[in-house]
Amino acid sequence: MRKFPFNIYLFIGLTSIFPLIDFFNGLFLTSGAEAPIGVVYRFFFFLFLVIMIVLHPSSPSFLTFATFLFIIGNLLIWLFQGIFLQNPLSWMTLDISVFVKYFLWVLIPYYIYQRKDIFQIIGFDKLFLWISILFTLELLIPYLLGVGTHTYTASDAGYKGFFYAQNDVSYAFIILITLTGAQLLKEIRKKSKWMLPLLALYIGNIFCLLLIGTKTGVVYGAAVTIYILIRLISGRYSRSLLQQISIWLASLFAIFLLAYRGIQYAIDMVSGTVERMTYFYHLYNGNLVRLLSSSRSDFFEGGANAFLNDPHLNFTLLFGQGFEYRLENFGRLGLIEMDFFDAFFGLGIIGVLLLVLVLGYYVWVALRKENRSIYSFVLIVSLLYGFFAGHVLFSAVSSTFLGLICGAVLLQKNNYTNDSD
Repeated sequence: MRKFPFNIYLFIGLTSIFPLIDFFNGLFLTSGAEAPIGVVYRFFFFLFLVIMIVLHPSSPSFLTFATFLFIIGNLLIWLFQGIFLQNPLSWMTLDISVFVKYFLWVLIPYYIYQRKDIFQIIGFDKLFLWISILFTLELLIPYLLGVGTHTYTASDAGYKGFFYAQNDVSYAFIILITLTGAQLLKEIRKKSKWMLPLLALYIGNIFCLLLIGTKTGVVYGAAVTIYILIRLISGRYSRSLLQQISIWLASLFAIFLLAYRGIQYAIDMVSGTVERMTYFYHLYNGNLVRLLSSSRSDFFEGGANAFLNDPHLNFTLLFGQGFEYRLENFGRLGLIEMDFFDAFFGLGIIGVLLLVLVLGYYVWVALRKENRSIYSFVLIVSLLYGFFAGHVLFSAVSSTFLGLICGAVLLQKNNYTNDSD
């Protein structure tokens, strides 16, 4: 068995345990205990990445330039905001904690890029499957034990176990069900012994999305499942007429079993979500934009007005207002929960340009014909989710996921020698 440098094993260990860290972090937060294990873990992970990147200098490339410009540029924005807006030290400290999470999705793939030869051998498929197993167990076990929390205390909708943020967990399972489903199709095509375990994991992912109960998660999970069923019964994964007939009969039996035993249970699981949507539909007087955006359209309108009426607009238009500044001055309107608008209001035009520079590079690599893979798809899904629902770029859980996805995209790149293209 080939041996790798110790920092590689440490990186894999740190990324493998982050679902456990967030589970216990949420457990302590919901119980009212003061144990910031999530903050300590992220700060250690951040320092590890910075030190390892500095100790492993790379040859000049566009990615190197864009990554360092992103980090240094955002730190200068933070410093200028503190000086010009006269932010107290406590606000600047809280903003730094946001930047640590924000930088993770940039540092993780660059660390992988520096060691691409090693990670191309290791691969990421098993790592994502391990993360999928952990997240699924951490949501299902508390549910089966009758413990955990709901986002909406007045109903059973929005179960999140001991995880703290519902939207973060929803995004996690949207990514995981996509990758698990893709791996399941691969194993079915190979007729391997891992088909049944992966099918069980996939069913667990679906179950978790129903428990979480977000509109996006439920619709996305249903769409992925329909796609997989179509692929299975289309004949692409069977080599003979007998195999095709067997798949059709198994699919019909599964549908019948679901209709007979599972449909009422599924209805019970999502009924809370339906009731919540109906409640908000009437509360918003039938305004579908407010309903589908979960009031983000209202937050955007109010947040934009607060931004444009700021007395320091000439400065904030370029460098943003910062994150704690907005929360302290504008309250709930200081967080839109749409990542690209939050980036604009918090970091200004310059911050958005830095963001587009790095994200644009990863999208360009992902969409090149020779590099396209399932990771290209989940990268686009991540950006769409971040644009409409937020909780990707600035969330600890989601930022880690996005960083791993960007790293996996880089590993698909062919002829990856000097990145001069």
